[in-house]
Amino acid sequence: MIVITGTAKIADENRAAFRPVAERQVRLSRAEAGNVAYGYYEDQMEPGRFFFYEEWKDRAAVDFHFAQAYCHEFMEAARALAETPPEISIREVMVKEG
Repeated sequence: MIVITGTAKIADENRAAFRPVAERQVRLSRAEAGNVAYGYYEDQMEPGRFFFYEEWKDRAAVDFHFAQAYCHEFMEAARALAETPPEISIREVMVKEG
């Protein structure tokens, strides 16, 4: 399984514009066959800092996801609305079965 995490610090004046962009990304990503989980959360102690958590079945699912036009649109919008460049981390997680 592949786990992707990301953070974005969104300027106060852009938070209202960012939410529908993030919600669209989550909705479309969850519909992909290789998606296991996808969510985003706002830090209650630091409003405007958003955390994204994704789980994908395998690398092929991640490659397919990153090739989608809506994924590129999301990254462009996140960069435009963020105070600092968004950060992303991709990790392969070994899952024990049984």
